[in-house]
Amino acid sequence: MAVLISIGGGKGGSGKSFLALNLGVALAERGREVILLDADLGGANLHTLLGIPFPSVTLEDFLNGFLPLAETAMETSVRGLKLISGTLARLSAKLKYDQKRRLFRNLRGLQADYIIVDLGAGIGPSTLDLFILADRGLLLLTPESTAVENAYRFLRGVYFRCLRSVATERRIRRAVEEVIEGLDPGSTPWDLLKKIEDMDGNTASKFRGVMHSLRPYLVLNQLRTRDERALGFSVKTVCKKYFGIDLSYIGYVPFDPKVSFAVARGRPFLWEYPDTETSRCIREIADRMTTDREVTLP
Repeated sequence: MAVLISIGGGKGGSGKSFLALNLGVALAERGREVILLDADLGGANLHTLLGIPFPSVTLEDFLNGFLPLAETAMETSVRGLKLISGTLARLSAKLKYDQKRRLFRNLRGLQADYIIVDLGAGIGPSTLDLFILADRGLLLLTPESTAVENAYRFLRGVYFRCLRSVATERRIRRAVEEVIEGLDPGSTPWDLLKKIEDMDGNTASKFRGVMHSLRPYLVLNQLRTRDERALGFSVKTVCKKYFGIDLSYIGYVPFDPKVSFAVARGRPFLWEYPDTETSRCIREIADRMTTDREVTLP
């Protein structure tokens, strides 16, 4: 069965599509069969990065019932790498319930070693659910205060989405909603879990199990100084303390002005500039993904 990896972060422009494509290329170079899924509803651009001006089939053909999901996967110029292009028409970021269920069920049926999902910006329900569904979600952020804030909001959304899924009792759901809606502004996610533990230990235990299974990856992008690498360790520590989430910090990618050149040519960066530090870092991230290793302290 394919390993499903969803790349999110809440903020547009952080480089999710760039990383999704080049991680896919790095894995394909290792002989893995990879499918890229552009899950940005209405803002798809992975096909452009691969030099495909107008895809003949897209995810929309599956969502509207015209084609099986497997038949929307197009061959690309990269051997071993297929693409399911995102919708080109502007659709609601909130998939219909039956569409979402069909998509999730069929994703698991795709024949590949890895399926990499490029999530859209924001914290819409479908985006959060695809992150949670994955075997490993990958949180991508840049070293800017706004990006870190958006990453926090994204993880907060994941946290509460998971909690809602196990909170079946009305009093517990009400306590969750009060925190989400800001009616209990002094309560942190960790405080809320302690409160729920007092109300119903069984629900709290289920939630801890769901959160433990998440184990998201963390990658930093567009680093301009070597000191910025330490941000990954800080984010990892804060997330454990505040959410109880164990992030695996698996790498960083330096800022490189040549990225825009590769995008303009419609070719993967790893092909255009294979011997750069950026390409080396991406290949190291792919290697850590396959071996489940983290960045070590310098």
